[in-house]
Order: sequence, then C-alpha cells, then structure tokens
Amino acid sequence: MIRVGVVGYGTIGKRVASAILKQPDMVLVGVVKRTPDYSVRIGLSRGIRFFIPDEEKADLWNEAGVKFSGDIAQLLEKCDVVVDATPKGTGMHNRKIYERKGLKAIFQGGEPPEVGDLSFVAQVNYKSSVGKQFLRVVSCNTTGLARLLHAINREYPIDKAIALLVRRSVDPNQDIEGQVDCVIPSFGISHHAKDLKTVIGDIDVVTFAVKVPVTHFHIHMISIKLKDSVSPNNIIDLLEETRRIAVISSKDKLGSTAKLLDLSRELGRSRSDIYENLIWLDSICTEGKWLHLMQAIHQEAIVIPENIDAIRAVSGSTDASTSMSLTDSSLSIASSRFF
Repeated sequence: MIRVGVVGYGTIGKRVASAILKQPDMVLVGVVKRTPDYSVRIGLSRGIRFFIPDEEKADLWNEAGVKFSGDIAQLLEKCDVVVDATPKGTGMHNRKIYERKGLKAIFQGGEPPEVGDLSFVAQVNYKSSVGKQFLRVVSCNTTGLARLLHAINREYPIDKAIALLVRRSVDPNQDIEGQVDCVIPSFGISHHAKDLKTVIGDIDVVTFAVKVPVTHFHIHMISIKLKDSVSPNNIIDLLEETRRIAVISSKDKLGSTAKLLDLSRELGRSRSDIYENLIWLDSICTEGKWLHLMQAIHQEAIVIPENIDAIRAVSGSTDASTSMSLTDSSLSIASSRFF
C-alpha cells in the first residue's frame, strides 16, 4: 500500500483525499488543514485524520473543540508520497520540506513548472514520470487540452491548434467579491499555450482566454489544422476510443453547462464531479485539413484522476494502463459515453 498524505484541503485537496480512499493500493495517512471548519467535521465523521501546519494553530483547533492528530511534521514521517494541494505559490516553498525528508510529492498547476521534475498528464507522459521525485499535475484547462490534442496528434498529426478558452470566474464554494456582470479578456496569447508545451511540446498551439461570471465549467472552442484531411466520423471514432473523453450531444438536451451540472447529479457523481473532457458531438466538423470542435471542462474535478495516477507514477508501483484502469474504475469514469 502506498501511504499518502494530502497537504491542503480545499477544492482539489478534499477531492484527492476522497479519491485516495477509493484506491485498492493506497492508504490516506491524513490531511493537513489550517482551520477547523465544516469540511473538517465532515471529514472526521468519515474517518479522515487531520493534522495542523504548525503548533501555533493548536489553540485555534482546541478552542473549536475539533480533534487533530498532530502537526505536519508528524504526518510526513508516516508518508511515502505527499499531494500538495495548497494555495498557489505555497507548493514551491513546501518542496524544500519534502526534499529534506526525501519524500515524493505531487504539486498542482498553480505552481510554476520548475516545482516538478516533469509536468504531468497521465495519458501523455506517465511512462516518463515513473520514479521521479516531484511531479506537477498541470491545471484543469491544460489537462483538458493535453488529453484531447495528444489523442488526435497520435492518429492524425497536427500542424497547428488554436483554442479560445471561456473560463469560469470562481469555483462554486467561493464567496469572494469580484466579477459580477462583465467578461474579462486575457489580452494577447494566454498562458495556457506555454503551460501546454511543458507537457506536449511538439504541437504548435495558440490559446486565447476570457473569464465570464459563472461558477461551473470552462468551455474550449478549438480549431485544429491537421497535416492531412480527415472526416468527422474518423474523429468521433477516435474520441470514443480515448480514455477520459466522453462524447455528448445536444440532442440529449445537454446544450448548456447548466445541463452538464444536472447530468453529473443524475449520474450520482460524488460532489457532482465530471472527470472527463466532455466533447459535443454536434460541434465536430471539418473543412479540408481543419477540424473544429467544442469541449467542456469541469474545473474542480478533471485533475483528480491525474493526481491519483501521479502518485503511482512516482512510486513506480505499476504501468500507465494499469494505473489509469484502477483510477477510472474507482471513480466510475466513462469509457466513451455516459449512456
């Protein structure tokens, strides 16, 4: 069993912790959290052990009457691998701690690429990641683009890809003040193309992005120039054979992100999570060498299976296919379509 600790218990950390509990070859040692809020009380009821980042937080937890099992140093002594899901910028600092203790660690896409030995997407570079000490699981948008473009490029080589990303502004549980009635563009080429090249550097990609005042899902509108012409049916067949990509249709009344959220509820998904790229069948079309399509990305969930596979990769416990099969089975990830 791989002994795993999770540092940070926000949007990603709580989902990674829940996913670890479902793995047949992993044990969740515990979670580090700063404040004893409602999520901690629920986690304790589910048998999760919580640790504090330092002894200075002990009084806060004791005053709240919430049990903790020690501090981060005590957690790390019991771990083989750490998943660092702390706020952006904290992971680079924490890397020094893990390095001193000789621990393997997984970081998130908010950190700079140099935090890891490699930027990771399971379907793209699992084999190259085996045995590394530090991996960086790239962001939700980069993960979604990497899965799609890598799959297409293997069968139908890509000359160039252009993607417009329509991004949610905040996650559903965030109640900060901010964007309400506006669209905020990222001027010039967005950072996603640069980040994508840390995973699939052999594909010429340009990305543009805007943020809109919604809390669920990103939408990608992608135009791909292929080396040779291909029919839409060939692309559909390819996507239906690709892991972690699900083809959906507006004919099933799935023509908006509101319906996608309801789909996840009807599927009975934990936290209404969608781990797959959702590609609209109706959007897939070709013009000569150009392929056009649209996909939806659930920003809270898509990187969760990547974190689980990254744990196995750094541990060297199994190969890519076996790891992804274990992860997909445990999280009920669709093979091609939901129904």
